[in-house]
Amino acid sequence: MTDTPESPAGYRTLDEAGIRAFLASRPALAARLGGTPGTWRIREVSDGNLNNVFLVDGAQVDGTGGGVCFKQSLPHVRVDPNWKMPLDRTGFEAAYLHAVRPHVGDLTPDILHFDPDLYVLVVESLDRHVVLRHGLMRGGDWPDAARAVGTFVARATFPTTTLALPFEDVSRLLEPFSRNHTLTRITVDLVLTDPYRVHPRNHWLSPALDGIAARIRTDPGVRRSIGRMQARFLTCRQALLHGDLHTGSVMVSDTDTRIIDGEFATPGPIGFDCGLFVGNLLLHLFAMGNAAGRDRALRDIGRFWTAFRDEFVDLWRVATLRGGTGDSYAASLFRDDATGLLQAQDDMMREVEADTIAFAAMEVIRRIVGYAHVPDFDTIPDIVARVGRQGAALSLACDLLADPKSAPSIAALIDLARARACDRA
Repeated sequence: MTDTPESPAGYRTLDEAGIRAFLASRPALAARLGGTPGTWRIREVSDGNLNNVFLVDGAQVDGTGGGVCFKQSLPHVRVDPNWKMPLDRTGFEAAYLHAVRPHVGDLTPDILHFDPDLYVLVVESLDRHVVLRHGLMRGGDWPDAARAVGTFVARATFPTTTLALPFEDVSRLLEPFSRNHTLTRITVDLVLTDPYRVHPRNHWLSPALDGIAARIRTDPGVRRSIGRMQARFLTCRQALLHGDLHTGSVMVSDTDTRIIDGEFATPGPIGFDCGLFVGNLLLHLFAMGNAAGRDRALRDIGRFWTAFRDEFVDLWRVATLRGGTGDSYAASLFRDDATGLLQAQDDMMREVEADTIAFAAMEVIRRIVGYAHVPDFDTIPDIVARVGRQGAALSLACDLLADPKSAPSIAALIDLARARACDRA
């Protein structure tokens, strides 16, 4: 893995013919697809900003054969060829899948192959799933999806903390991801910094939102909170994070939920992953024009948080009872003190909850006035209504940062968000 933008000598961007040849030359992948390379159907499904992504379907008329998802890093941002980037992001995604899949199981796709020369990652195809964001925008409802994402965050983070492991093991586990400098820099700039200063990458519905955009940059309380959360993200190496956990990183079907796109994986505070997901549900909430859609978004915030908290605390409880080797809240302190353990868990969950709310507010802000907007608001054809709802979302986010006591818990956040969203219905 490298932090330089130069492409290695063996790298080339693969076109359709190159993808066929690549898969055909790997016996396990070719066998999974079945048939012959000429019969494979290749569809580009690139949806994010960074990489080329294709679904390759090998299913034959008789029903035999399967599919794979083929992902390749580009030497630049996919949506902006002038923005040069190193290729190592698929390597970090592959490493993330290897690190968390033993703990989360089928909440991620199965990793099938990684090529370190071409920076190609091949995972199982999820062609019968839909992107959660897109499904929600069409009015779909997956009642178990938010719970599954909460369970995923707990199972992916807890085993990478010093609650579960000696600090030496955690250090060795996190060290490779500490080198994910390029994508972490994107997070630091686009999520944590740019929206709070004048920057050419920022854009919003101007002039209607100029006032709230100015408040974001100048409010003293917001500034203090942003500084605190910048430091929290950069110095709290609490666990291994997914790093980009929004509703576009979740695939759903009627019976299944999978979390994808772990290339932003980095050490950090657990509340960052929680906050990004909650923030995107808040964005969807304010984009919704009907009560049923708003109720689903609020329900999903609650279900996500409850599932995360309950699963994380249970993993911690079991580890303590089994005499776990973690160096934080050592099992020897609480093995015979169930009340003390409950109090310690409550203290930590309150800390993660506060981080979650602050990072959620920052995600709302950056997705409306920063570089990478969400399409949820595109479903509102009336520009006046769109401005009103975006303004309400930004106002809520500003208030959460300027006065964290305004929503000291997820339950309080849900109540406040419900009132603000209904005011703009």
